[in-house]
Amino acid sequence: MSATHTSLVERIFGEPDSLKDNATPLYLQLQSLIQQSIDNGVLNRGSALPAEREIAQYMKVSRVTVKRAISELVTEGLLTQRQGAGTFVAERMVHKLDRLNSFSEVIESVDKHPDSLWIERGIGLASRDEQSRLNLPSGSEVVRMFRVRMADNTPVALEYAVVPRQFLDTPFDVTGSLYEALAKAGSRPVKAIQKLRAVALEENYADYLNIEAGSPVIVMERRGLLADNTPVEYSRSHFLGDTFEFVAEV
Repeated sequence: MSATHTSLVERIFGEPDSLKDNATPLYLQLQSLIQQSIDNGVLNRGSALPAEREIAQYMKVSRVTVKRAISELVTEGLLTQRQGAGTFVAERMVHKLDRLNSFSEVIESVDKHPDSLWIERGIGLASRDEQSRLNLPSGSEVVRMFRVRMADNTPVALEYAVVPRQFLDTPFDVTGSLYEALAKAGSRPVKAIQKLRAVALEENYADYLNIEAGSPVIVMERRGLLADNTPVEYSRSHFLGDTFEFVAEV
């Protein structure tokens, strides 16, 4: 065990014999110590926890106990796990629902750099569902975009967006923010209808976000409108539930 990690374990958990010999299960005591360390600033948002093996060795408990303590804090949204990277204190980005912000604007508001990993993009005839959502006649063309959205090179969301071609000629006009591209074309939405729901992420999407299939995510469906209520955008985004908070002032 490295000196750096030993020091961090000591600061989080105190003495190796700090767990109390009482009726409270050991995993709950470990949870409490981790929560206290976050509240007291010993662990900052985004900082990594020591490995489960190191915690188990130091606290003289089984890895099963440590794994259960961490797993329940992940479920509560206090911690987050990344495949191959470890366990981290969750960093939550605030998405204000009473403002019509793009993903890039949300990420930039917390001093992070937004970026994209494109999965696919193209032009095609609007499906019946797209015609309905965007009030389009049969035979209309749309621009479709599907990408992983990144914050400081970490995948945090999946975004699928459809725009009538009359407002955006090609998906390759979008290099960063979709709303920035629409603004340049004079067609940025000024209002929207948004719906939120929690779902278990499908297996074919999970790898894009480095999480396990079935993990909970927040889905936001948005229909962006111009001032005259003309639909200019339909999007469906999957947000990591342990990364985003959705806030509305009422």
